[in-house]
Amino acid sequence: MYKKIAKTLAICFLTVASMAFTISPTAFADAPAGQTTTLYERLGGWDGINQVVRDTIARHHDNPAISHFFENVDDEQLAAHVTAFFAAGTGGPSKYEGRDMTSAHAGMKMSDADFDSAVADVLSAVDQNGVGAVEKSEVAAILESLRPAVMGTAGT
Repeated sequence: MYKKIAKTLAICFLTVASMAFTISPTAFADAPAGQTTTLYERLGGWDGINQVVRDTIARHHDNPAISHFFENVDDEQLAAHVTAFFAAGTGGPSKYEGRDMTSAHAGMKMSDADFDSAVADVLSAVDQNGVGAVEKSEVAAILESLRPAVMGTAGT
């Protein structure tokens, strides 16, 4: 049971919260001159991020390619953890103290197709929540930049 929950948390971190580790150099591109906004703010703050997280989790449950990672998981607890993780890394008020991407995904034997499917779910949830094209592009780039760590190929 613990192993299944750990795997579920890891894949969810991949899909949504992993975005939190990096803020793109274009993170302030749409801000008026002299004003900066964090990616956290541009994604709608805590409430906006929480909604993207919840919509992503729902999509994962409905996605036959990766739904097995989410069996017997407490979605409320998962959403709370992932939202805090994501908020912390995008400039929000939270502090996340979980594992790094490589150790979180070690032993999952996730395929590139699983990764791509999870990313597609995140980007669909981003669209569903009316996130702008610039932010969506940043989210996609962040997720793709994490592929080596998640897939266990970093540094090879």
